[in-house]
Amino acid sequence: MGRQITQGDMIWGYLAQALNLGGGLLLLPISARYLSPEDLGLWFVFTALAGLAQLLELGFQPTFARNAAYVYSGAQQLAKTGLPERANQESGTNVVLLASLLEVARTVYRAVAGLAGVFMLLLGSLYIKTLLTPNQDAAHSLLAWGMFSLGSIINFYFAYINGFLQGRGDVTQGSKVTVITRGSLVLFSVSALLMGYGLFGLGIASLLSAAVGRATAHHYFTKDALIERIRNTEITAEGKREILRTLWHNAGRLGVVQIGAFLIQRGNVLIAASFVGLAASGSYGITVTVLMALSGMASVVCQLQLPHLASLQASYNRKAAAEVLGETFLMSWVFFLLGLTFVVVAGDGLLTLIGSRNHLLPWPLCLMLGIVILLEMNHSIAASYLTTLNKVPFVGAAIFSGIGVTLLTLLLIKPFGIAGIVIAQGAVQLAYNNWKWPLEAVKHLEVSLSNILVLGAKRIVSRYV
Repeated sequence: MGRQITQGDMIWGYLAQALNLGGGLLLLPISARYLSPEDLGLWFVFTALAGLAQLLELGFQPTFARNAAYVYSGAQQLAKTGLPERANQESGTNVVLLASLLEVARTVYRAVAGLAGVFMLLLGSLYIKTLLTPNQDAAHSLLAWGMFSLGSIINFYFAYINGFLQGRGDVTQGSKVTVITRGSLVLFSVSALLMGYGLFGLGIASLLSAAVGRATAHHYFTKDALIERIRNTEITAEGKREILRTLWHNAGRLGVVQIGAFLIQRGNVLIAASFVGLAASGSYGITVTVLMALSGMASVVCQLQLPHLASLQASYNRKAAAEVLGETFLMSWVFFLLGLTFVVVAGDGLLTLIGSRNHLLPWPLCLMLGIVILLEMNHSIAASYLTTLNKVPFVGAAIFSGIGVTLLTLLLIKPFGIAGIVIAQGAVQLAYNNWKWPLEAVKHLEVSLSNILVLGAKRIVSRYV
């Protein structure tokens, strides 16, 4: 496949990312109005537990997406590390290999959904019972949690579809699935709250939006002309086991990376709440949320380009890969820097204008944190590029960096407060990750960084000007 992304893909991608990152923010004002403080706090617990359950998925979705891109591009076999044998475009897609890969994906996500069900419905329910106050109806709260959990389990069960949509180059369809899923969640949730269903209404909204989203994903997925041939293709159990062994090599490593990312990005919020109080940690949390949302939006172009880059790697077209990576770096940098400038100059004033009692960090700290997140975004783009080589070389770095950030934060937070958190995160990342992975990407392309950026600039001019 490996088709290049269009401006339409970009628009849908940014809309999907906006709803992905901003859906919760859209719900926050009306949730705060129609839920009691206890129920609102419990809703945040719901979403936190769902995020924890997400770690059960490990790194399978990007792994399936990348390997699906290889197969659609003509690969005849998969490899644990490195690229598969040179893609043979003339022989077309290996339907047996694609069917086996699809069946393995279904098997994996059935297992993930089952484990998530045990974690959320059993362990999660026991945990939630310990949090309930005398003012809350235990049966009502647990029923709301059950509906929310079922929605999450449905999302896990059918999550393989997203990876295959990305892998075959249907980035717009994948973005539409996200828009419809998140948009329906906002619509159903607002309706339920306005009708007075409270926390239970949010649980039902989560379940309904999951069903709508998965039905939409299945609709787009089955539009592939190869689906009927896949259904009629016989696959062997040994073939499935071999693919699973091959994919696990990198998927497990990406799972470790996710744990490291959790420690770096979310652990500090918990530490701040424990050591500097809720008010200060609230300002830190708001600032991190805004800047991470900005980073996510700036990185959309990278996510959209990954299937195309994987296809270029399968075809050993390094010059085109350098052009795409250069374009990705430049567009992400410009978007983030413009957004950071606005946040630092006008962000706090805007919060005051809407009557918020919470504020961003003081502008020097906000700017410092913005630079830290910009550097993280930069090395994350380079690291994502390296995964298109079917390698995950940053596993150890991710987990050790996560531990390092946590330990250094604990050491610096008492003498320096929130500034200690920012310094710890920036220092640990600057010591290795910030320079290591961009350097590795440049080495692989065998082109200087300046030339990569020049190629990217020319590509942007030719496509958008």
